[in-house]
Amino acid sequence: MGVRDGWKLFMPDTTSFVDWSASKISRSSPSQLGPRLGVDASGWMFAAKYHHVQTKNPAQASLFKRLGRLFHLPILLVFVFDGPKRPVHKRKKQIRRTTDWLTADFKRLLDGFGFAYWDAPGEAEAELAMLSNLHKIDAVMSEDFDALLFGAQCVIRINNESDSQYLIDVYENDNQFPPHELVAIALLSGGDYDASDGIKGCGIRTAVEIAKTGIGKQLADALKNCTTDDFRRVTLAWRRDLCDVLEKGVDPLNSRHRSLVSHIPLDFPNATVVSQYLRPLMSQSKGGRRMPVTPLPSLPDIPKLAKLCGELFTWGDSQDIINKFGDHVFPGLAVRELLRAWYKRRGVEPHIERTFTPQAIINQACSLRSNQQRRSSSELYVSLTITPQIIHQITSSVAGSYNVVTPEPTVNQWTVRAWLPRVLTLHALPNFLDNSQLQKKEDSKMMNSSVIIKSPRQKSGSAIEISSDDESKTVTS
Repeated sequence: MGVRDGWKLFMPDTTSFVDWSASKISRSSPSQLGPRLGVDASGWMFAAKYHHVQTKNPAQASLFKRLGRLFHLPILLVFVFDGPKRPVHKRKKQIRRTTDWLTADFKRLLDGFGFAYWDAPGEAEAELAMLSNLHKIDAVMSEDFDALLFGAQCVIRINNESDSQYLIDVYENDNQFPPHELVAIALLSGGDYDASDGIKGCGIRTAVEIAKTGIGKQLADALKNCTTDDFRRVTLAWRRDLCDVLEKGVDPLNSRHRSLVSHIPLDFPNATVVSQYLRPLMSQSKGGRRMPVTPLPSLPDIPKLAKLCGELFTWGDSQDIINKFGDHVFPGLAVRELLRAWYKRRGVEPHIERTFTPQAIINQACSLRSNQQRRSSSELYVSLTITPQIIHQITSSVAGSYNVVTPEPTVNQWTVRAWLPRVLTLHALPNFLDNSQLQKKEDSKMMNSSVIIKSPRQKSGSAIEISSDDESKTVTS
C-alpha cells in the first residue's frame, strides 16, 4: 500500500519487539518514560476482518490477541483512527466516510487495556507522521508506505507475529529519501491517490532517479506558500520543468528519458493528488483541532476488560477468563509494575507515579531466555502471583453476563509464569536476581546441554527441563 515497491527502497533492521524496546530503554534520557509508539488503528481493523478463526466475533478476538501482545511490552502506545475528512478516493476505490463497524468494539478494547487513542481529522498515517516529526512518538506502526511518504522518521512493520516469535522490520528514514522525493516518486510511478498509476512506463527505479534531480523539492518549495487557487498554475509549470529534465537529462540521471515525455498526460500532476500528498489534513493544520498529547503510562481497567471479554467471546466461566488473562493480560500488569519501579528509581514526576500504581505481583525469576530464534535473546521467565483483589475484579465483573457462568467464590489468587523484558527488569529492580539461583543455573547451562530447575507449580518429584532450544518439558525424578 502507498507506493508500489516503495518498501524496497529501504533496508529494514529485523529484530524482536522486546529487543527494540530494550534498546530504547537503555538509551533513554532521565526524563523519558519509555519507548513511544503510534499505531495505525485502521490498518489493524483491516487485517482483523480477514483473520478467520472458529470463535465468536473473530475480528474482535484478533484485535484482543494483538493488543495483548503489545500490552506485554514496555511501550507507551497511542492508536490513531482515520478521521471524517480523509480522502474519498484511495487505491482506485471510493472510500466511505462512515465509521467502520469494528471501531466501537476496538475502542472499547483499547479502553480496557488502558491504551490512548483518538481520531485524526484526515488520514491516520499523516497524523502519525506529524507526531513522529514533532518527536511525540519514537516510531509509527503501520503497513502503509504513506506513513514514510508523509514524513515519519521511523516505521515499524510486523515480520512475524506467531505465538513463539514477535519480530518486526524497522525502517529508518535518515534523510535518505526526504518526503518531497518520496512524493515525487509516488506521482511518477503511481500511489494510493492517483487513479492513473503515474506516468506510463515509469517504474520505481526510474522514478527514484528522476526524484534525485531535485524536481520533487522544486514542486514542494513552489507550493509551500501558494494558495489552493494557484495549485493548478504551479503544477502545470512544474510539468514543463519535468519534461525539460527528461528530454535534456541532468545529474544524477543515468540517461535521458525522452520516451517518457510522450506518456505524460496534459493534466499531470493532478492538483488534488498533489495537495493530498503535500498538504494532508492533520491536527497541526490550519483550522485543525488541538494538538494531541504525548502518550503516557496507564493501567488497564480490569473490570471493564473482563466484562467486555465475557460479552464478546465464548470463553466460559470466570475461571476460563482468568486463564485467558494469564496469557494475554497478567504479564502486562507485571511490565507496568516494572515501569513504576523504573520511574521511581529515576525520580520521575510525582503526578505520574500517583496515577500509575500497579499492584505488586512479581515473585521470582525462573530462567533466562537466550535463543534468538524465539521472541528475544533477553527475557526473564518470572513467577507472578495475581492478587485476590485482581481476581475479585474479574469474577465480580463477569457475574451475571449472558454467556458466562456465575463464578465460584473459591478462587482467591492465581499463579502464572511470564516472559518479561530482562533489560527493564534489571533497570527497575537491580537486585532482583541477587537472591535467586538463576545465575548458577545459567552458568551450569553453559556447561551442559540442559539444566533441570525445580518448579513451584509442579508436584513434588517433578521438574521443568530448560533445554538448549528453550522448550519446556516436564520430567519425573
